[in-house]
Amino acid sequence: MDYIATIKELPKCIVYSKRLTVPNYDAYFDVIPAIGEQVTKKYPDLKCAKPEYCFIRYMDGEYKEKDINIEFCEAVEAMEEDFDDIVFKKMDSVQAVSVMHKGPYSELSKAYAFAFDWIEKNGYTVSDSPRENYIDGIWNKEDPKEWLTELQIPIITK
Repeated sequence: MDYIATIKELPKCIVYSKRLTVPNYDAYFDVIPAIGEQVTKKYPDLKCAKPEYCFIRYMDGEYKEKDINIEFCEAVEAMEEDFDDIVFKKMDSVQAVSVMHKGPYSELSKAYAFAFDWIEKNGYTVSDSPRENYIDGIWNKEDPKEWLTELQIPIITK
């Protein structure tokens, strides 16, 4: 895939989030829906923000294939009380490099390599944990070649 990097402002938002360690990337297919079910059970009237914005932040500071420390975030319309291991918080707006990846998650490393190379060559520094924003995936596209993920890497000028 030919990648293109753009700089964009990620808007401030309210999210519910959960930090956890997953054994591998395939675990997302079980873990992420379970988090949504947990929140819906506690707050059945809570609505997702429009446009929908769910993402995973990688907390390890390096690429890992297993035992990956992540924070799952889903933007919502209202702040609620934290419960169990679910935390509600406000996230500030941030400038980020955006790279769109179409295809299976197993090939995201190519998009990351492109993005980090672009950041270095264009005089920026990574300022926070990378995000993966899932636009199309298993929930609405059967063929992994049709999945669309946006990498969002917060940056500052060197």
